[in-house]
Amino acid sequence: MPDLAVACDPDARLRALGDLAEQLGAPGVAREAAEIATRVAEGRFYVACVGQFKRGKSTLLNALVGEPVLPTGVVPVTSAITVLRHGPRGARVTFQDGRSKDVAMEGLSAFVTEHENPENRKGVRAVEVFLPSPLLAQGMCLVDTPGLGSSFSGNAAVTREFVPHVDAALIVVGADPPVSGDEVTLAEEVADHARHLIVVLNKADRLTADEREAGSRFAAHVLSARLRRPIGKVYEVSAQERAASGAATRDWGELSRSLEELARGS
Repeated sequence: MPDLAVACDPDARLRALGDLAEQLGAPGVAREAAEIATRVAEGRFYVACVGQFKRGKSTLLNALVGEPVLPTGVVPVTSAITVLRHGPRGARVTFQDGRSKDVAMEGLSAFVTEHENPENRKGVRAVEVFLPSPLLAQGMCLVDTPGLGSSFSGNAAVTREFVPHVDAALIVVGADPPVSGDEVTLAEEVADHARHLIVVLNKADRLTADEREAGSRFAAHVLSARLRRPIGKVYEVSAQERAASGAATRDWGELSRSLEELARGS
């Protein structure tokens, strides 16, 4: 007869699955079950920021948490998954072989950028950055992912491997092009796992009103048609503008409120 405590506790069920997988010689499944069990116990809710490279995803996340913790640049930057979590300020790197170590916030670029960790040659599985950000206080974690469509083919694979862990997604699009074929395909994959999709048209300060309207309308039309679900408002923002001035220009206030509501409901 199954243990009643295990049957009623999702965390215990996942740990039991991990134990069984270990016994059956499936360490990958065992590790996955253990990680999900820990995530459930800690109440973590993953919101992944996804899109084509150079959409400004890292800059957007920096602006949302209120400080420039993620490296940004004019060339493809992100090469590994980076999770922004609530907690005392610090950072931790976990490698593919299971090792982990604490690192200085100022040293993140050595593990997450193409310049210092090309094609993720250092074998980074994920980087966790802990911040006392109010937006993250209720368990929501913002996840920076490598962009699609760059010359580094491994980056797209890293992003797609993370998709099954996603609870919600920030799909970051632009106006040139408004949404790429790779982004639409990734949105379909994410939609299979995530109930909540928030579409953001970033770098709105570089566009005319007509360009913003056309880009937002096109992205909403394409995504809703392919996903067979309403997309809702496309938030037109400029993360760079927000970071520079601190002002809630364009749709920034509405985007922030949507994420806060998502965090409360998560």
